[in-house]
Amino acid sequence: MMTADEARGMVLSVLQNLELIDEKQMRELLGTRILDIELAGLGIDSMKVVDLCVGLEERIGREVEVEELIENPSVNSLAAHFAKG
Repeated sequence: MMTADEARGMVLSVLQNLELIDEKQMRELLGTRILDIELAGLGIDSMKVVDLCVGLEERIGREVEVEELIENPSVNSLAAHFAKG
């Protein structure tokens, strides 16, 4: 099981790999616990949602449903969701 901080870093890493955030944004987001980013604010279209699910699946080793992204629409809420297991 991963901590919320580890899960947050993992989510941000996948977002960076998909080029939805750049390296500077990633460093800034990892450096603060207050700032949260809504996934919808990143301009994620339906193809990127699928790519995000696949990227997360590869990192956590289980299937990630689109509904999980809908129910957890921000980086912090998604990280907390994955940290719970």
